[in-house]
Amino acid sequence: MLNVKGYKIGCGEPLICVPIVETNRDSILSKVNRLKACNTQMIEWRMDWFEAIQDQRAVLELLAQISEIAEAGQMILLVTYRSKAQGGEGTLEEKQVVELLIEIGKSKKADLIDVEFFAVSDAKRIIEHLHRLHARVVASHHDFKETPAMKEMYGYLQQMYDADADILKIAMMPNKSTDVASLLMVTASFHEVYPNTPLITMSMGSLGVISRAGGETFGSCVTFGADGVASAPGQMNKDELREVLTKLHQSIAGVSDNIYLIGFMGTGKSAVSEALQELTGRTIVDMDTVLSKKAGMPIPQIFERLGEDAFRDMESELIEELSKQSHLIVSCGGGVILRNSNLLSMKNSGTVVLLTATARTILERVRFDNNRPLLQGKKNLADIQEMLDARQPAYDRAKDIEVSTDKKNTETIAKEILTCITER
Repeated sequence: MLNVKGYKIGCGEPLICVPIVETNRDSILSKVNRLKACNTQMIEWRMDWFEAIQDQRAVLELLAQISEIAEAGQMILLVTYRSKAQGGEGTLEEKQVVELLIEIGKSKKADLIDVEFFAVSDAKRIIEHLHRLHARVVASHHDFKETPAMKEMYGYLQQMYDADADILKIAMMPNKSTDVASLLMVTASFHEVYPNTPLITMSMGSLGVISRAGGETFGSCVTFGADGVASAPGQMNKDELREVLTKLHQSIAGVSDNIYLIGFMGTGKSAVSEALQELTGRTIVDMDTVLSKKAGMPIPQIFERLGEDAFRDMESELIEELSKQSHLIVSCGGGVILRNSNLLSMKNSGTVVLLTATARTILERVRFDNNRPLLQGKKNLADIQEMLDARQPAYDRAKDIEVSTDKKNTETIAKEILTCITER
């Protein structure tokens, strides 16, 4: 298992990685920004499509810009140069490719760097060099003609493992349905022997679509979904793929019906939780209360003594714990939606309900509450509205349902939530 930007790669529902195959700087950056806006978990910049790939300086400058956007959107950034022999557009000489990968490692701008394991002379040496630069490596191998024998595919993974790659990836072209079954069996067998080593495996083309969706069952931890142009045969649309993965994950994990209440402080999460409990009999979990007990201090002191980052880490750990349970009503802390990994855990295990209220309503509700560290010195309409506006894009990405709490009693709000969940 590999922890990258709060995502545990190799654990639970596979992440969806969206390839970026635009050719010029402006279209690439536009695509990255759009993917950031729609809550994408992971992106792959396919450098081999970039029209200025021969200009190393231009590549590194663009990488820095992509990295900045990815960091702001908490998207994992995988950087890949795919040669023509491996199904890509690249025509660089091997020496140029290796030099480019090393420079990318030095830049610290990529979360993961792809190395075509059998396309370079000494992949193990390259991986060692990248590791010395504290880079993480995806060792990959693609066969666009056929699916080799199971023993051979297992051998590919074993050689990558022995070279100490962080993630092992193979993609094979099936010519018959049994080829797909063979790849899945190899994946499951290798995962059983090396459960802590992240694998990415897929059978390409229309025959292999099932392998892109069924990774959680067999041990593949990342799958690729297209946003527009696909980078390989058989890629599903990323949004359709997300729906399939979520339904499969819920069936596999046996979790389904948590209700996660999100929203700005003062929108009524705690009170609405109690009303929902009256109607459903579910167990209430107030995240701030739980975290305060765990830390042995009130929330304001956690912020003061440990800092906001430490508090957000505590929130993420708790969300992961709760996502493995069911029949809960979770009153979330106001900032829990700021991390994409939290949203993934919540959406995979229930319904995310956004409670809203006007800035004036919020001010009236929190005016005399001194347990709101983020509102210290900001208990006025202008500051509250500014904070609401700043968080609105994150709320919009996170919500499954939105319910206003202005001028309504909690029972009415709770019934409205349950109706919306039923109608989804």
